[in-house]
Amino acid sequence: MKFRHVFITITILAAMLPTACGKKKKETLDDKLKAGKFTIKEVFENANALAARKKYIDARKWYRLIETHAPNSDFFSQAKLGIADTYFFDRTATTIEASVEYKSFLTHFPNSPLADYVQYQYAMCFYTEIESATRDQTSTWTAYNEFKKVIDNYPGSPYAAKAKAKMDLCLTRIAQHEFEVGYYYFRRGKGFEISAEARFKSLIDEYEGFYDQEKTYFYLGETLWRLNKYDEAIRYYNYLDRNHTESEFTPFVNDKIRRYAKISEEGMDPGLTEDLGDTPDEAKNF
Repeated sequence: MKFRHVFITITILAAMLPTACGKKKKETLDDKLKAGKFTIKEVFENANALAARKKYIDARKWYRLIETHAPNSDFFSQAKLGIADTYFFDRTATTIEASVEYKSFLTHFPNSPLADYVQYQYAMCFYTEIESATRDQTSTWTAYNEFKKVIDNYPGSPYAAKAKAKMDLCLTRIAQHEFEVGYYYFRRGKGFEISAEARFKSLIDEYEGFYDQEKTYFYLGETLWRLNKYDEAIRYYNYLDRNHTESEFTPFVNDKIRRYAKISEEGMDPGLTEDLGDTPDEAKNF
């Protein structure tokens, strides 16, 4: 009986042996490269072909082979850039991943002929993360500063003009944000007028050409009026009266101009001189 059990065990093991031996380990790209089944040049060409077909994840695997196994090859810098680009253009990836790779390229190859493009793309990683005007503008400022490096470091680059255009868009968004902050204080009403005044004036002083002049002048005028700074407020109303005659604010501007005349004559604000109907926000209350 004992020998019979041994015989059965041996038979089972013998039956399992071919199956175990038949499970051949799948050959990886690393294995194929080490076995000499393709050259580094072929690896690079395959990666480029995959990237061109927008198969970014697969392309990245091939570029990584060069990064890992051929750091001294002529294709290393281009592979590093390929990795960064596949992250940037891959909608399933994040711009954070792309920014890390672009920054790595600039660290390794600061004098590369492609450095201007990489710096521009690095800035674009933050530009694509810009929030609405009512949200925090950290990404906007970072993008602005990184685009500025393109102009400062590569003034003759074809990407310099693109960077300047993006910088202007960044400033426009930042100016919109500054207006929204001032407008927030304006809507808060009593007790917040000084904060609103400071924001609107800062916007005018620091973002010339990038802010909405019509809205900013009107709400600064309204803020100053609330603070009884009539002589200063009238300057903005008069400007709007001369230069924005078809504005949604025109009825309120005209009302303030009439009331200012009364203030000059009688020394006090008579209040609304007529029913202005629907008005933007709380302007009719002042």
